[in-house]
Amino acid sequence: MTTVDMRLRRHNLPELSPQAELALLARILWREGYDDHQVGHMTYRQPDGTYLALPHELGWNEVCASDVLRIDGDGNLLEGTWTVPPPIILHTEYHKARPGTNVTLHHHPRFATIWSAAGELPPVYDQLSAMLPDSAYVLYDDYDGTAEQLEPVRRMVAAIGGARCALLRNHGVFVVGDNIEQAYLNALSLEWRCRQAWMVRALGTAGRAMPEGGRQAIEGGIARFNGTSPGKWEWAVRRELGLVGDLL
Repeated sequence: MTTVDMRLRRHNLPELSPQAELALLARILWREGYDDHQVGHMTYRQPDGTYLALPHELGWNEVCASDVLRIDGDGNLLEGTWTVPPPIILHTEYHKARPGTNVTLHHHPRFATIWSAAGELPPVYDQLSAMLPDSAYVLYDDYDGTAEQLEPVRRMVAAIGGARCALLRNHGVFVVGDNIEQAYLNALSLEWRCRQAWMVRALGTAGRAMPEGGRQAIEGGIARFNGTSPGKWEWAVRRELGLVGDLL
């Protein structure tokens, strides 16, 4: 990591506990359109083999670090006073199948949910939409609307495979990342891609998709930083914490 990268990561950011990181991710994604009236869920793998999770009773825009739960690998509550979301089994089973992936999230964002209903992965029209290659996406067409029974969940996890972003037919999304920053970028890029494509489609034209060469250049830049984009997560954290500062 270069000196410039370190400055981007450290500038005006307080020390954040893992619980604060998860709560911030929820609040930040709420602003990005992950704001359906149904509560989503997240998990964050910890070094001791436990997982941090969001409570069932709170919206993503109101959750605090002190609200974050700790669960074991089977979804049993270890710490916290709220309820573990019943569909947490999707997350725990995914973690068992993909031990290198530390963050998972599920919700029903505004524009990605529209494309999930259409059963279509939208085209890429701009740079932010091109952060991930098409191989990082999957449409799970057999989603039956539930994620609380073991065998259907295991079929879903197998179908998602190594994808970073899954559109669940007629429902919402399942997004993963190796760390908080990567999960944020993946979730952001997915919803932005779906939003921009919806707007182009609303014009009544198929639009002009980004050339493959341009997409490869952007994807290569992300790959050099281990699937993240330096500064984006930090910028979002500063906005959420009110640390942007006065103009002068």
